[in-house]
Amino acid sequence: MNDDNEQDSGTSPKRAEHLAREASYADVSLASLGVYVNYERVISRAPARSKSITETVAFIVEDDPDQLALAKLRLTTAGYMVQSAESVKALYYRLQRSEPDAIFLDVGLPDGDGFEVLSSLRSNPKYARLPIIMLTVRREPEDITRGLTLGADGYITKPYGKNTLEYVLRFLMNQEVAVTA
Repeated sequence: MNDDNEQDSGTSPKRAEHLAREASYADVSLASLGVYVNYERVISRAPARSKSITETVAFIVEDDPDQLALAKLRLTTAGYMVQSAESVKALYYRLQRSEPDAIFLDVGLPDGDGFEVLSSLRSNPKYARLPIIMLTVRREPEDITRGLTLGADGYITKPYGKNTLEYVLRFLMNQEVAVTA
């Protein structure tokens, strides 16, 4: 059981070492985009019925009104339903009422630290497999490694590209874009 816990939370020493290497290699492959994905979490997640983009609820936790408006715009334009909270307290309040399909979580929030929130959510079996993407200005390898080690499925640094949130969420949710003729 302890091994499963370590896999879910992503805190085993071997896993932490692997993620630190992945974050350092990302400087070459993805740093220019500011996108890092915890492939081990994505692969280990049990396949579920994939919801369509229009059925998927993305929850954004962001205290900066401009950043929140931009993230909402990017995701709603892509067809996602979006809910939001501007604080840790508001996030927990909303989670008591409904569970989103994925969370975009800022690190610097007025009433808490996004890394601590991530750790708390991962320790709760109800949220252990919920896709959580860190969305932050923190781009140092130590911060990226910390987020991935704590169990983030993705880590996106601000500023990000026009379609970055959509692409990462679609990848994590195993969603395809509908092709129209």
